[in-house]
Amino acid sequence: MKSYIFSLLFFVLVSCISVQQRHQDQSNVASTVITSDKGNGTYTNPAIFADVPDISVIRVGDTYWMASTTMHMMPGVPIMKSHDLINWETVSYCYFTMEDTDNNKLVGNNNMYSQGTWASSLRYRDGKFYLVVPSPTSGKTYFFHNDDPENKPWTRYEHNERFHDCGLILDDDGRNWLVWNANPLFIIELNKDVTGIMPGAERRAVIPNLHAPNPVTGITPAGGLAEGAQFEKIDGTYYIFSINWPSGNPRSVVCHRSKNLEGPWESKVVAMEGILHDGSSTGTDNRGGGPAQGSIVDDGKGNWWGCVFRDSGPIGRAPWVMPITWTDGWPMFGKDENGKGSFTNLSRGGVKPVLGKSPKSVVASDEFTNNANKPQYVDSPKPTHVSYVTGEYDYNGSNLKMEWQWNHNPDNRYWSLTERPGWLRLKAMLNRSAEEKHLLNARNTLTQRAFGPQSTAVILLDATNMKNGDEAGLTLFAAKYGSIGVKMEEGKKFLVTTLSNDWRRGHITNAGIESVRLPMKGNKIFLKAEGDFTVANGGAVNPGNFFYSYDGKKWEKLGETLNMTYSINNHFMGYRFGLYNFAKIGEGGYADFDYFRIGNSITKL
Repeated sequence: MKSYIFSLLFFVLVSCISVQQRHQDQSNVASTVITSDKGNGTYTNPAIFADVPDISVIRVGDTYWMASTTMHMMPGVPIMKSHDLINWETVSYCYFTMEDTDNNKLVGNNNMYSQGTWASSLRYRDGKFYLVVPSPTSGKTYFFHNDDPENKPWTRYEHNERFHDCGLILDDDGRNWLVWNANPLFIIELNKDVTGIMPGAERRAVIPNLHAPNPVTGITPAGGLAEGAQFEKIDGTYYIFSINWPSGNPRSVVCHRSKNLEGPWESKVVAMEGILHDGSSTGTDNRGGGPAQGSIVDDGKGNWWGCVFRDSGPIGRAPWVMPITWTDGWPMFGKDENGKGSFTNLSRGGVKPVLGKSPKSVVASDEFTNNANKPQYVDSPKPTHVSYVTGEYDYNGSNLKMEWQWNHNPDNRYWSLTERPGWLRLKAMLNRSAEEKHLLNARNTLTQRAFGPQSTAVILLDATNMKNGDEAGLTLFAAKYGSIGVKMEEGKKFLVTTLSNDWRRGHITNAGIESVRLPMKGNKIFLKAEGDFTVANGGAVNPGNFFYSYDGKKWEKLGETLNMTYSINNHFMGYRFGLYNFAKIGEGGYADFDYFRIGNSITKL
């Protein structure tokens, strides 16, 4: 009896130590916050070293709010919150699924990579948030309303016309306007409720040419890229900011201003880098590293900040935050040696806009304990019915952290945080009509952003219940992807690294190529993916590497290196970490993921 009691007490003690150690591990993971906040009252640019492009930033009271581009990820249009413009967290999404069509849900050879929804415009008035966003996939423009984004789903209205890169203004006379397009820039009046176009409203060209005089030569370019208009009214003056990229010159931010919507409009380059004395460009900025579309915002105390993105190599388009120096009524993003506003000499960092705020991040580790609040987006209205079946978009009792997004529309019947408590279960889905069955044609890949300058993700995968033809694992995800995972074939499991380094364009047959495979020992395996984003110009090729371990301590590199690059064709998005499980033969199998843990250092090879 004494022996039994001693054994029982020993078992309880060991169990408590194990639980305590797991909680300590979780605590350590939770303390890993990826931020540009240096902890001494200063920060470095990029303010968010990750893919958060086409940003629209506003201030409501002492809180800053930001919306960004979604493309093919669901839920869509992330809404982020900050108290100092540097530490951001995702708190909401405008929709769970945009539409229910074959290209939204990866049916057959259909997809919406690089499309979905693009640049949005976020505004606030009288207790309500308003957001407008167009979609090149549906050809529509969506209007969203919310008076409590962190706790309520957004109300959605649709207009069957796409207003590309539109900018919203809620004027102080009660009228509402939308500008869109490039050259010319059009304007149209919205209805009083900001749910669509004012009946009888006529569109007109408000600015025929969005380009401004070159700050060195004084010559106004006749052509070149011009888009991404953001519309502001400050002290009775209208300001329209846009991204401009004249042929042979660096990308820049141009501002137009006028006392009246009818004009006349003045224009000025307010941010540009990489320009020589003769007006020509130099360095990598001509390939896209220059400042791009964004917003300016004040702190309520007379200080203003410019928030734009810059191409940062394979990590994507990363936000920068820079102090604005008002000069002759123009919001200049740079400053010269005399402290006067300038279009160049853009800030690389400095004193935080607001001091004393705690670190926050748009990426996070996850122990899959299902202890997050129920995401408000799960109660978003379902899209117009086309082909979805019962349960496909229904809430399944699992609450993902806000940092996660699915590749295309998810199917909620095929994943769970409740079937095996403390684990994420991904059930293998079969894209029956796809020409080839591979990761880019696989639904229910769960992703969150990779981050710079270096990032790593570690998982523990249980492959016990996989079936023949299933493939599950961890990926550095883009069109030019790499992955490490388990493949089951003819009753045997193999550990495989797959790379698509030869990818050019097109997702139908881009299955990637096995770099190496090994017989797997047992059913559980630790997997790690590492991305080095320290080379951050427009044409950069950055390495991604993959590792495995049977004890979580001793790691072995598996396969060759993924050559990560950024391009419009490569999903038009920075790399993401992703968890996946898909079927090539039949459904019924599943893979379990114990955790997802991120870090900001990589292995020296």
